[in-house]
Order: sequence, then structure tokens, then C-alpha cells
Amino acid sequence: MNREKVATMQYKKVRVRPIARRIEPSGQELPPLDDRWLIESTSKEKLKLVNPRTNHVVTLGADHIREYMTDYSGGSDGFLVLKSQIILKGTSVHVEPLVSVDVVERYLAPQQK
Repeated sequence: MNREKVATMQYKKVRVRPIARRIEPSGQELPPLDDRWLIESTSKEKLKLVNPRTNHVVTLGADHIREYMTDYSGGSDGFLVLKSQIILKGTSVHVEPLVSVDVVERYLAPQQK
């Protein structure tokens, strides 16, 4: 994404795509919630996202952003489409690149056989 554009996005309320994955501290995955994230601060190199509902904070490099798309439905200022997956586990935030394998598996509890 254009780094000049990233620097102008401060205070926008965005919906993140893919939707952040939520995992309990025990490792149990929770259903997805389409939260609105606030872009608290920006520069040409990075942006800081805050989830007002959960108080999670994550800083992403501009290279994590695939594109920004407007949201005329009124739900937010727009969609922030990422090249990475945000993972909320308890009070922690993890970021993993989107690849062909499910990187979230390492944060989940082992499955009972």
C-alpha cells in the first residue's frame, strides 16, 4: 500500500480483514467478532491499531497492509485489508503472515482424540 496514504489514516475507524482470530488463554478458539479498530497513530513506516472493545493494541508495519477500502455501509470508515493475521489470545496480541498453512494452530489447545 502507498506509504503516504498510511500516514494520513490516523483516527480512522476500520474493520480489519481477515477478521482477528480470538483465542482464550486455555487455547479454545472463540467465534469471530467484526470489531471496529481505531488507527491511533500513523507514520509512513507503521500504524498503531487499538481495539476499543478489548483494549488490545497492535503496531503493524506499513508492509502488512494490502489495501484500504472505503465502507459506505456506515459500519466504519473503511476496511483495512492485511497481508497478516491478527491473533488475540487472552490479553496478548500476535501477528502472523498469511500463508497457505493455518498459522493459528500453534496458539490453539491440542485437540483431544
